[in-house]
Amino acid sequence: MKVKTRIVGNSKTVTIPKAFNVAKDTEFTVKQLKNGSIIYTPVHIHRNPFEGDWFNEDLRQIDVTDGEEILDSEWS
Repeated sequence: MKVKTRIVGNSKTVTIPKAFNVAKDTEFTVKQLKNGSIIYTPVHIHRNPFEGDWFNEDLRQIDVTDGEEILDSEWS
């Protein structure tokens, strides 16, 4: 896939294709490598653990010694 820069005001912009499913207002850190590559990395925002619907999601505990599931979410 190719994208092309365009001028918006006094800046050059590169659009992110819809297929990448990047949420609106996502913030990125950006750096340019010596070879000219530009890398955009999403900034991870720390979420409040008391907000949202986390308790309804699939919560599994895995025994890291042998990789077998020790508590299935269907157990409850």
